[in-house]
Amino acid sequence: MTPLPHRLRWLLCLFATLWLTACATPIKTMPPESESGIGPFTSFSARLIVIEPARRWQVLLDWDAPTSNQGTLRLTHAASNTVVEFRWRGADMFIRDSSNRSWRPITPGQLAAHGIVIPPARLAEILLGHMPANFHADGPDQWSGKQAGSLIRLRWYADNRKLVMTDIARGRRATLIIQ
Repeated sequence: MTPLPHRLRWLLCLFATLWLTACATPIKTMPPESESGIGPFTSFSARLIVIEPARRWQVLLDWDAPTSNQGTLRLTHAASNTVVEFRWRGADMFIRDSSNRSWRPITPGQLAAHGIVIPPARLAEILLGHMPANFHADGPDQWSGKQAGSLIRLRWYADNRKLVMTDIARGRRATLIIQ
């Protein structure tokens, strides 16, 4: 058997290399792992179901928060045809609704009076996969911490993309189901 000329061997090696790379499966890039196992979720639609001692209600939620420092949130309550919008940038929070279309500032205390004990910026931090320092792990996918003077428990159900937030002192439970 006669040896192949140098140039032909080189071309065969080049062809084999190109053929092997063409057959290779591309590496899929995975989203970055979150510290808490939640998210990261920056933009989504969801259902929010709130159960309080005296009543139950549910809204559709549209969320857009590329960072915890800024974002927007729109709640639509179909039964009453009410739309409420929040936006925040840093510590500044604003609200408007279908009966008052102008943006007006709102404080964390005013949000708490409406039953929102986790401000949107803090919730954005959680949904981006960073559990706030005042929450500690109670088990797999479970955390608890003080927020606005209340003990809040969080439970994440990854398979259903569901976050259950329970305000122990006030007997409220909010379930966020990300679609």
